[in-house]
Amino acid sequence: MKKPWMTGLMVCAAACLIASSSAAAAGEEGEAEVKIGGKTLSTLVKQLDSSNRGLQVRAARALSEAPEELYPKIVPKMILLLEAERENLRFVAAQTLGNCGPVARAAVPKLVPLLKGTQFERNRAAAAKALGQILKDAKPSDEVEKVAQALTAKVSDDWDQYSDVRREAVRALGMIGPAAKSCISKLKRVMTDHVGDFKSQFMEHLLARREAAWTCGRMGLLAKEHIDLLISMMHAEGPRNPEVVEAIGLIGPVHENVIPNIIDKIESTGRPGDAGGWKAKAFAALGGLGAKSAPAVPLVRRMLQNTVGDNSLEVKIAMVKALGQIGTAAKEAAPEILSHIKMGESRQNEQYKTLKEESVKAYKAVTGQDPPSSEKR
Repeated sequence: MKKPWMTGLMVCAAACLIASSSAAAAGEEGEAEVKIGGKTLSTLVKQLDSSNRGLQVRAARALSEAPEELYPKIVPKMILLLEAERENLRFVAAQTLGNCGPVARAAVPKLVPLLKGTQFERNRAAAAKALGQILKDAKPSDEVEKVAQALTAKVSDDWDQYSDVRREAVRALGMIGPAAKSCISKLKRVMTDHVGDFKSQFMEHLLARREAAWTCGRMGLLAKEHIDLLISMMHAEGPRNPEVVEAIGLIGPVHENVIPNIIDKIESTGRPGDAGGWKAKAFAALGGLGAKSAPAVPLVRRMLQNTVGDNSLEVKIAMVKALGQIGTAAKEAAPEILSHIKMGESRQNEQYKTLKEESVKAYKAVTGQDPPSSEKR
């Protein structure tokens, strides 16, 4: 005969078991409701491990395109896959976590080991990129410094033989920004690797150098130790490496030769329509330096007087904008600015509209007055 207290315990245990089963069922049902591209998250995770390459690619794409509100559900699943036996699973997991950005911060300790040379090349590159995406504009911390040192090693002490890894590592440092400033003193090697050599087999090194220059720009004045190297790179690579002149502008005129060198390089790069993208960035750099770029005004005036086809509109917009940023020190350029207001009115498309708008703003900035009406010009 069962004692009453034993019966009570059995009833209680049964109740707990039922409650536990119900909770598990509810959890499964709740996960089943998380759908991405018509499939549940658990189904997509299983497909990532499929031997069917097409199925795996489609699952990875669906996860990368998932809405942001689902990131908290996706991240724990991907963190588990970072330690999967299959190389490709780790690669896809790193990519997906990077797409999730700061929401995936918990993955950082698991991503850092993927940078080691024993890991598959693609995994190292994906991990580096993901760390930059997750820690973009991060505040300084011990964790961020640990990541910065691990990424810096790939372009310095533990030089990675694969350019894709170096490129992603140095860009990731730039994405983190000033919190990764400890990398600055060790960027020289990647910045000078095959510099000036544009043979096809060395173009991969150019891509890494471009990212290194971009990272210097992200560091701003903190990267001033590299200003002379960047100036040399600008003269050697010019339009092939536009990130260099951008970086020079962001670091600033830390000595008297910075602005004259930008001016010299613009003058030696041909007509306004040549290398338009690079010249637009060069004038943007000068404009960002404000009134200190006044020595560039005569050059800008000459170039604005040179009428070339539509391919130079990007440069013209950058030039008038720079004059506006230089301010009253560019007052002598008022006639050229007026002519470009008129040019901007001559056609109805977005670039000409932008040219007019920037020219109007520039005229006000250099003269302190509104431009005269079209009847008075």
